[in-house]
Amino acid sequence: MIIVIDNNDSFTYNLIDYLATQTTDKIEVISINELSLSYLQHHFPSAIVISPGPGKPEDYPILYDVLSMFASDVPILGICLGFQILYTYYGGNVIHNSYPVHGETTVIQHNNHRLFQGLPQNFKVMRYHSLMADIDTLPPDIVVTARNEDNVIMGIAHNHLPLYGLQYHPESILSEFGHDQIKLFLQEVMYANDDHI
Repeated sequence: MIIVIDNNDSFTYNLIDYLATQTTDKIEVISINELSLSYLQHHFPSAIVISPGPGKPEDYPILYDVLSMFASDVPILGICLGFQILYTYYGGNVIHNSYPVHGETTVIQHNNHRLFQGLPQNFKVMRYHSLMADIDTLPPDIVVTARNEDNVIMGIAHNHLPLYGLQYHPESILSEFGHDQIKLFLQEVMYANDDHI
């Protein structure tokens, strides 16, 4: 079962649609307002997706508890806010953009890491965020997988666990290759769970 943690964001159901078109696994959506660690423990997920949402990472302490409980065993994809949660959980800081970016596309370059494998360089993605990862505090466990033309970090991954973060919204219709990136994440979920058999 794939659990999507909905942080009260309007894009969450686009994300669920993207997942549902590419997997037969059950997808369960849990609102951040109803999220329970005991429920997650009882229904041990095959993957967790942390949705976008308003506010700052520190507004969501329970999401750090989720990472403490599952990061070493369960593939996790963090989008926008979820990206920032991953970055700060491992010791990085987020800082304010020079200006808020809401509803703008940007062109990214990547290193062909797993969620970008086989995708072309210089494709467009949709951004909605006023905070960004501070490159000067890049955690030792985290690798940068994508940046934009202004050198803002757009993608991260853990250096040996199946944990991935995207600062942009792959589930937006204005992001190119969003379906492909969700499919690549689901492939990582399959590989990770095969390894645990």
